[in-house]
Amino acid sequence: MITGGIKFFDRSKILDATASAPISGDASVTNLLNANRETFYRSVGSTDLITEEIEIVFSEDRPIDRLFLIDFNGKNFNVQYDVSGVWTDFANVIDLDGSQATVTETAYARDTYYAEFDQVTTGKIRIQITETQVANAQKYINQVIVTTEKATLVGYPEIKDILSDRRLRVKKTLNKNSVQKSLEVVTINLAFKNYPSSSVYNVDIDAMLDLHDSEDNFLVWLCGGRFDSPYFRYTIRGFRLQDVYEMQVASAYKLGYRDNIYTNPINLATIKLIEAI
Repeated sequence: MITGGIKFFDRSKILDATASAPISGDASVTNLLNANRETFYRSVGSTDLITEEIEIVFSEDRPIDRLFLIDFNGKNFNVQYDVSGVWTDFANVIDLDGSQATVTETAYARDTYYAEFDQVTTGKIRIQITETQVANAQKYINQVIVTTEKATLVGYPEIKDILSDRRLRVKKTLNKNSVQKSLEVVTINLAFKNYPSSSVYNVDIDAMLDLHDSEDNFLVWLCGGRFDSPYFRYTIRGFRLQDVYEMQVASAYKLGYRDNIYTNPINLATIKLIEAI
């Protein structure tokens, strides 16, 4: 099973890739390469008797060890990578249900798929989708993320709030208001207060400092692969499996020890993470 808390990843390795869908949906297939939560790849005229294929070609060979299929309705599907022109299965796969031989599903029922696997270096992946969760529906995917993991937190910082901002533009009319909304932008505030300084937990502080030093954006997955009972009674937006955000640190770090005693727990004041491009 997927273990640990909040996960951080390198930004997707395929943002500058190209994609094709030779069976159907080629006009929309590039939508799954970006981080726009409003656009989708969608097949055309497909049924559960037709296997749709999507090929994603990287701009160069890159190492990968993590895969997301976000806002996705596949039931029977597989994903492979290219080795010198031969489609090859990923090895030592761990997905949301546990250890698997390959990235292959025959009865998948969630809206997001996630897998960890032995790192490979490749320039191309292929997704094949045969059946959908609703019989004979058109296949769709909002986003494919192929990446490498940066860190998984061992402990649990305080998630002070998640701000969902639609950038409202409000214009006063004669006796009412005209309200226009833009695409959602997410801000996450994390606080590490009285955080244990033992060797078990100080890796989390190190991970946050690495993010502070990073010039590149990174991905944040608050749920870390945990879902439903016993972790959530009701999953609010921001903690769903599909809520993977490309972000950057947007605040200064304020570090110290409780009561200025160096063997005491660590305080790392609120860290502001904002969606970035």
